[in-house]
Amino acid sequence: MKRAHSKMQYLKRNAKYSILAFLVIVLSISISISTLAKTEVYFSLYDNPQKEIIKNINQAEAFINIAMYIFTDREIAFPLIKAQERGVKVRLYLDKEQVEYQYSQSRFLVQKGIKTRISSNNYIMHHKFAIIDNRLLLTGSYNWTFSANNRNDENLLIIDDPEMIEIFQNQFVNLWTNKYSSERTRQLYKIAKVDMLTVFPPSAQTKTKIININSASPEKLTSILQISEPLVRKIIALREELEGFKNPQDLLQLPAITNLEWKEWKEEGIIIICIEYQ
Repeated sequence: MKRAHSKMQYLKRNAKYSILAFLVIVLSISISISTLAKTEVYFSLYDNPQKEIIKNINQAEAFINIAMYIFTDREIAFPLIKAQERGVKVRLYLDKEQVEYQYSQSRFLVQKGIKTRISSNNYIMHHKFAIIDNRLLLTGSYNWTFSANNRNDENLLIIDDPEMIEIFQNQFVNLWTNKYSSERTRQLYKIAKVDMLTVFPPSAQTKTKIININSASPEKLTSILQISEPLVRKIIALREELEGFKNPQDLLQLPAITNLEWKEWKEEGIIIICIEYQ
């Protein structure tokens, strides 16, 4: 009887410890997830969201994909131009009203070489988000306007959750490739007095360029792939780590290189090969 009682106590004690161990594991996982995924929140009139947007644009190394309902803030337009000048790919997707709206930065940015497309939605393209380097998502009620920062009550969220970023990136790719109006985009470029074909040349007019990513110099990677120096350094570091790329698609191991970059290289007549690593 005593032996049975002792065994029962032993089992209860073990069960209690097992439950405690399980709770500790769950708590550890929760803490790890909350540490890895962080959301910063900024309110206009209090926290200066414009400053945070500009700071993150200035830190971009590979690409900035933007879907914006209204874009009138010249103070945000300038950093985008600077980002493109250092090799960061900037893509701007706008609502149809931004083609002719008096205060829109659309025409100014087109004139500065920023790739811009106009939504095919006949009602409103009401998104306000940007993805930077596949590592940050900027979203919220905040349009990129002077009023949003200085007059309105708005919010800006800066999120580094990979799953959330992937969802928004997939949506941007869908908008950019499937839901833009060629007619409205042509109209924008015409008003801006920029030849659209110099920015979006037809495949038939592109010259084939071949690059061997196993032997290409930093200068070659920069000039042919049209990418930034920080991204070039990451490609070379990955090349050394893998002891040479076995497949061109190995580049996609870098989060900052997405299927959209790959699609554009193909459209631009760039053929990527990987042979003769030394």
